[in-house]
Amino acid sequence: MQAAARKLNREVTTIDEGTVLDVKDGVFTVRVGDFECAARRAKSCLVAPAPGDVVLCSFGPGGRSFVLAVLEGPAGETQPTTKLDVEGDLEISVGAGKLDLRAAKGVSVASGDELNLVGRALSVSALEGSLFVQKLAYLGDRLKAEVEAIKTVGKTRDSFFERVSERVKRSFRTVEDIDQLKANKVDYAAETTLAMRAAHAVVHAEELIKVDGKQIQLG
Repeated sequence: MQAAARKLNREVTTIDEGTVLDVKDGVFTVRVGDFECAARRAKSCLVAPAPGDVVLCSFGPGGRSFVLAVLEGPAGETQPTTKLDVEGDLEISVGAGKLDLRAAKGVSVASGDELNLVGRALSVSALEGSLFVQKLAYLGDRLKAEVEAIKTVGKTRDSFFERVSERVKRSFRTVEDIDQLKANKVDYAAETTLAMRAAHAVVHAEELIKVDGKQIQLG
């Protein structure tokens, strides 16, 4: 290593190719020709070098050595994985135009803390989708959904609306325990038949009970 340090102590900056032998604590051991040197990764080198990679190194005054770029992966590697790795925050800015991310097999986005999407419009298109969120809050003015079928399974549901309007062709509901309705006024209207059946039926009014029809049958 002392001989290597003497070779690298040059007055001018030179560039040469080398092979990464080891990586430890952000320092790369690179073999250049017949000697080994310790080099740091240049800030512009976004691809993380790995052992076996062929890299481009710079050697400057005072023994300063930097890995400038990864030229190719280890010999015999058929499907290399390119990893972009930086220290600190990374910001990608496009002053004019748009940014496209494309992949033939998939795109994954993961964050250990927050994941924010901000834009004037958001569009998601997929044949199948899954959403797993422990707590979800939606704030908006309008929500419109057009689906063929909806199935929900839950333990409790609380809804608070000023007005609810529903229009269905057929409605079926099964309540296993109790079905309770509290309202200021209740109005049921059936065009043909209204049937109510129970083992015990109780109708109670504080002032008036009125039954009106052409025929009234009791019993």
